[in-house]
Amino acid sequence: MHFAYRKGEKPRAPGEPRAPKKTSHVESTTSDVHVSGQDVNQVHVSPCTSLFVSTSLDTWTTGQPEIFARDVQINDTAYRRLDPEYYAWLRSRMNLAKLAAGAGRISPDAFEELRQKFNAVHEWAIEHFGEAVLLDAIRNLDARIYAPPVAEDDRSVRAVRAAETFAAEAVAMVDQIRDQALALGWTVDSLYGTGGPTRALFGKACGLAGLLKPTHRIGEVTRQSIEIILPNGVRQRFYNLDVEQPWIRRVQSG
Repeated sequence: MHFAYRKGEKPRAPGEPRAPKKTSHVESTTSDVHVSGQDVNQVHVSPCTSLFVSTSLDTWTTGQPEIFARDVQINDTAYRRLDPEYYAWLRSRMNLAKLAAGAGRISPDAFEELRQKFNAVHEWAIEHFGEAVLLDAIRNLDARIYAPPVAEDDRSVRAVRAAETFAAEAVAMVDQIRDQALALGWTVDSLYGTGGPTRALFGKACGLAGLLKPTHRIGEVTRQSIEIILPNGVRQRFYNLDVEQPWIRRVQSG
C-alpha cells in the first residue's frame, strides 16, 4: 500500500507541479492508494503486542497490552494504542505537515524526522492490520470529529509554571540533582523541558521542572526514573523515555 513517504521526496508548495514518479514500493501519502491482492477480510493482529503512539509520533510497544488502557499518559505525553482509525488520523496529520513544509512553515529537517517516525508506524500497521483494513479506515475517517489522545490538564501545574517565583523554585530543585541525573543518562531537555517548530502540529513536552510544585520534594534518582514526593507522602515517578524501560519495547525508524 503506497502510504509512506519516500526519503528525499521534497514537499511541494500549494499549486506547485508534481515531480515525475519513481518506481518504488513506498510512495507519498498524497499519491493514489493501491491495495494488494491479499484477503481483504483478514486482520493480522498479534494478541501479544501493541504499539502505542503519541500525536507527535513517539512510540513504544509492549508485550503486555492487557495491563494498559487504550490511552496511556506517561509524564506529560498521552499515547493511544494504534488501531486503523488512529493510523488514518495520524496520516491526515502527516499530509498537513507536508503542506506546512512545502510552504516553509517547518524546516526540511523537522519534516524528515516526522517522515521517519511515521514510516515506522506505517510499517507496523501494515504488518499487524493489513493494507485493505487501513485503506478502509482512511476512506471512512472524518478528521474533523476524530478525538486524538490528549494529556490530562493539570491546572495547578500550569499555574505554578506561570508564576515566576514558583518556576524558579522548581528549577532550583532540578538544579540540585542535575549533575547526578546527567551522569545516569538523563538529558537537559528531559529535566528542564523542550520544544520545537513541529510542536504546534504534533504536541509539546515539558520536563521534570515543569511538573514540580514548591511543595514537592525530589526523592530517588535512577537511570529509569526520578521520584517526586508529594506533601501527603505519596510518591510518583517521572520516567526517562530516552533509556530502556522494562515495560516497553521501542520501534526502530526505517
